[in-house]
Amino acid sequence: MNSFWNENVRLFKERFPSLSQTYISTLSEEAENGIYEIIPSKTGVPTAKENGILLHSMYDPLKEAQKAVKSIRTEDIQTAIFFSFGLGYSALEYASQFPDDTIIIVEPKTAYFFEALRFTDLSKLFAHRNLIIALNAETSQIIQLAETCGGFRHCAIIENKAQSRHAESYFSSLKTLIDRNIRKEDINKATLKKFSDLWLRNGCKNLRTFFECDGINIYRNKCPQDIPAVILAAGPTLSELLHCLKEIKKRAVLIAVDTALAACLNAGTEPDFIILTDPQYYAYRHIAGLSAPKSILITESAVYPPALRFCCRKKVFCSSLFPLGQFFESRSEKKGQLGSGGSVSTAAWDFARFIGARQIIFSGLDLGYPDSQTHIRGSSAEEKTHTLSSRLNTAETLGTGLLFSAGIRKDHDYDGNPILTDEKMKMFAWWLESKAVEFPEIKNYTLSSRSLRIPLYSVMSAEELLGRPDITGRKKLLLYSGNNNNTDIKTEDSENRRKSFETILSELNSGLEELYAVAAKGMSTAEEAIRAPEDRAGSFMKELNSIDSKIIHSEYREIISLVFPDNDKNNSVITDSKDCGSDMKLSFEHSKAVYQKILEGIKKYQKYLHSCYRLFLLLRLYKYL
Repeated sequence: MNSFWNENVRLFKERFPSLSQTYISTLSEEAENGIYEIIPSKTGVPTAKENGILLHSMYDPLKEAQKAVKSIRTEDIQTAIFFSFGLGYSALEYASQFPDDTIIIVEPKTAYFFEALRFTDLSKLFAHRNLIIALNAETSQIIQLAETCGGFRHCAIIENKAQSRHAESYFSSLKTLIDRNIRKEDINKATLKKFSDLWLRNGCKNLRTFFECDGINIYRNKCPQDIPAVILAAGPTLSELLHCLKEIKKRAVLIAVDTALAACLNAGTEPDFIILTDPQYYAYRHIAGLSAPKSILITESAVYPPALRFCCRKKVFCSSLFPLGQFFESRSEKKGQLGSGGSVSTAAWDFARFIGARQIIFSGLDLGYPDSQTHIRGSSAEEKTHTLSSRLNTAETLGTGLLFSAGIRKDHDYDGNPILTDEKMKMFAWWLESKAVEFPEIKNYTLSSRSLRIPLYSVMSAEELLGRPDITGRKKLLLYSGNNNNTDIKTEDSENRRKSFETILSELNSGLEELYAVAAKGMSTAEEAIRAPEDRAGSFMKELNSIDSKIIHSEYREIISLVFPDNDKNNSVITDSKDCGSDMKLSFEHSKAVYQKILEGIKKYQKYLHSCYRLFLLLRLYKYL
């Protein structure tokens, strides 16, 4: 066997002992079965062909690799994902140039990875400190790897179509998933920019209730696995089910999203759980004026505050998506995380998974517009068009505007018939599909074939569901977990929670005051540096570096990240304070601007937190009067 192979295999075994054990029986076999035709390039470096197609430059493969790496590496990139890698020249070049980055080699067909070990010295690649070899991995696993390595905005994909041709379908699917995740990140970033102040204000107002109420952890895996969860969304096909909703509730855990609640109550049925996680006012309007005294409301810390006055049996929170709530959870107890695919229906699916359901059945999750309808008749969203209608702007006009305002496109339902949908709906469908792949033990269904088809989901008839036994009594273990009453808990545990809340709130206020003082010092130092002669720049830079270090290592830094909607959350909220070329003044100006943002953000927090603190003290005073 050639020396390249022996040395590369030795290094592979040393670097990835578990992975090598998986393929130890095939290593010798792979070594003997050649895939590529190896020929010398014009510069003498080996190049390769597969089925007559060149994988590398016929003239200079190494220069080609340098250009490939240079074309994709920017300041934001922290990770390079190689879709296969031929003889490994580009991966070697990347490892040489960027020793601190992460390199992920993706190869669904292991023989192609081992083929490179025969012809190239890969010692520098195996010596790279952050190297990941993903052999025969599911596309969902690659997505998780990329998210772990800093997110898709910090990942570069290096693909030579000739080198990935042997698994074209696999890499095409992976690229589609990555593109969807990038679009999801764009949507999340735009949402944060638009609503960060709203989330901050709501979060502060709801803080005490959020802290004192139970979390969804009290329901974790409490649902018997043979009891299905039925999720009610507000799509037009929900109307097919309303007449038998009472009977379905006897045979399943009934979970309604906020938009479907009105239709459920009109049908005379209170769901077991109601999901409301959107912090905007219009989301609260879906339950405003309604009452469900037998239902449990599952909500989030930043929900519109009047939603917490909704009349129900119990209010329970999921873990906060925002730094303020996360700070309080870190000092008490986790509520329980719900995944979010951008829709309350996706949050409802994850809640059904969270409680332990092994069959999740949707009704009204149409993810499109069957018969050109947008919502079920009688839902809050549908009723809104009638409320806003006028002689010159009718409900039909408003509904048509909604229908054609979101990049409409055609797809197919479960029967193969065309259905109108849009990119946002397709994004939700993709999220649900990805979860079906991630949790194969869960079987997913829809009760209408007229909805947008989601791969790995099947159609179940209402008759099949109604044929199941009555499990009303068996649901009690789930529904009556934790305290059975609402938020006004008059127990010793409640008093302890209130005392703990006051302690943490005081700690947070003190921490923000300390951070404010550090940022104010940085602000004044930066201003002084701007006015000072250039020969003093070094001393000011040293002082600013010290201030920056205090802010970076402050445990309260993440708290104020919500007030920086234009910044990537993976980056520090402050400048590196390094010399911007020869213009030191520009660097100081940039530092000053960042300190100013920090000070404004802390003031905003203090404004809302002080209101929360005053309300808390008034409530305590009222209790003892």
